[in-house]
Amino acid sequence: MIGIVSDSHDNLKAIDKAVEFLKRSKIELLIHAGDVVSPFAAVKFNEIGCKVIMVFGNNDGERRLLSEKVKEIYELAEFEYKGKSFAVYHGTIRAVTRALVKSELYDIVISGHTHKPEITNNGKTLFINPGELCGYLTGKKTLCLLDLEEMHAKIVEI
Repeated sequence: MIGIVSDSHDNLKAIDKAVEFLKRSKIELLIHAGDVVSPFAAVKFNEIGCKVIMVFGNNDGERRLLSEKVKEIYELAEFEYKGKSFAVYHGTIRAVTRALVKSELYDIVISGHTHKPEITNNGKTLFINPGELCGYLTGKKTLCLLDLEEMHAKIVEI
């Protein structure tokens, strides 16, 4: 199981709640699609005890220190995991997100930025936006669980 979050925006209460939920869900990989914002918030995700991959968002300010605290943080992450190809991009430029999805080069494309949860199938590509973990704009703190074996994703409100 993979946990996917985005737009946590230093909301430590929401992050702590998500960390506990994701621990109980026994995820093996956490993907953060940007706007964690501060290094002190980013390191909280290490408490899950699994591999963490993050991308920078438009509100991530202390990039040098974030890079020191998070082993894998990128502008755009491309990787393979359990036979599936991933692209993770915060989504600041919507045309880039659309191009990643429409290219069908990836099995899974993940973005954030809009704060709106979305799961859609586009040809061979599953697109996931987990919504906002912080809950600041929508009032809903959401994340996504992805079962790679079933290629099934679901949005969870915490």
